[in-house]
Amino acid sequence: MFRQLSIRKTDELVAYGLAGEKAPSIKKFGGTHLEADEYHRAMEDPDAVIIDVRNAYESSIGGFRPPEGGAELIDPKMRNSIEFPKWLNSEETRERINGKKVLMYCTGGIRCERASALLNEMSAAIDDLNPKGVYHCRGGIERYVKTYQSGGYWTGKNYLFDKRMEQTPSQAKAADHPDVHAKCCLCLAPWDSYRGQFKCSRNLCGVPVIVCEKCAVVATDKPGKLVCDLCREGHRAPSEAPDLVGLKRRAEEALESGGASATPAGGNEKKRPRILYEDRLFVRRLPLVVTASRIKEDVGLKDVRNIHWLSDRKGLFYGSCILQLKSPESLQNILERSNKGGIRVNGKKVKIAECYKRDDSNLFDKFCQREYPPVGC
Repeated sequence: MFRQLSIRKTDELVAYGLAGEKAPSIKKFGGTHLEADEYHRAMEDPDAVIIDVRNAYESSIGGFRPPEGGAELIDPKMRNSIEFPKWLNSEETRERINGKKVLMYCTGGIRCERASALLNEMSAAIDDLNPKGVYHCRGGIERYVKTYQSGGYWTGKNYLFDKRMEQTPSQAKAADHPDVHAKCCLCLAPWDSYRGQFKCSRNLCGVPVIVCEKCAVVATDKPGKLVCDLCREGHRAPSEAPDLVGLKRRAEEALESGGASATPAGGNEKKRPRILYEDRLFVRRLPLVVTASRIKEDVGLKDVRNIHWLSDRKGLFYGSCILQLKSPESLQNILERSNKGGIRVNGKKVKIAECYKRDDSNLFDKFCQREYPPVGC
C-alpha cells in the first residue's frame, strides 16, 4: 500500500520528446504484446533483435541475455529517453533492425508502448526501414521475472523508480549471475546498487552513477570525480532527429490509403507492394460539415464519379474520403490542380494523395452514394 497519492498533469509519461502532434498513435502503430513465456521463446529466435529501451544506467545493473545462437542484443546507450528517436533514426540502427523481428523491453512496459509505436510509424513512412514486426513483453521486466522466478534469460537486477530501488527474481541466487558488469564509478569494484543519489559530474550529463559504500564519503566530498560509463568511454548520442511531424503525417496517409499494412504492429504481414490505383484519390482535411455534391463541384464534376466517406470505429466522419474518378486522366487533372495552387472544398484547402491498392478493390461495387457523411451510431 502507498501512503500518499499525488496527481499532476504532464505532457508525457515518459519524456521521449514526442508530446502533442509529434506523438505516434499507439492505437494505430503500437507494437504487439507478448506474454512472458512467448517473449522468452522469441529471444531464442536468431532472426530477432532485442532492444533495451531503458536508460543506460538502468541497463548497467541488469538486462536480458539471450541464449547462444538466439536473438542479438542491441543497447542504444541512452542517457535519457529523449535520445531514443535520434538513435532509431541513425543509419547504423536501421541497418541492424532491417528485416529482423524486433523485441523491445523496459521496466513495466510503458516505455515500450511509445517506443514500439514510433518504430512502426517510421517503418510505415520510410521505404527502406522494414522490420519483420515489433513486439514487447506485456508487463515488462517486472512481469517476466515474476513468471520466471529463477531468472530465465534475465541476469542482474531490475532498476525501479520507487522506494524498492531494484527487483530481482525471487528464486535467483547471486552465484547464478556472475556476468553482471556493474561497478563503482570511483574504485571500479563490483557493485550494483544505486544509493545516495550520486550523479555524473560531466557537463550536460548528470545521469545517476553507482558508488559503493567505501567510496560514499569521497563521492560526497568530491562530486567532481564522479563520471558515468558513457562519459568515460566518450560516447556521444546520434545528433540528427527525425522529422517526427512529417513522419507521422506520411505514416497515417500511407495507412489510410493502403500504403502500409492496416495492422502494422502485428508483423505477420509484410508491407504491401506500392501499386497505385489509376481511378482513386485519397482526400483529407475536409470540412466536417460537407456534402458529396459540394465535393464534386469543388474538385471537378467532370472528374469525380463517387465519394466514399471514411469514418472511425464509432462510425464518425473525421474529414477524409476516397474519390472514385471517371478516368486516369481525371486523376492526373486533379493532382495537377492540387500541386499548383491547391484545391478548396467549401473554402477549406484540402490535402489530396494517390491511393495504394489493398484488399478493397470492391469498395465501389454496388455502390450507393450518400450525400452526407456518417454521424455515428
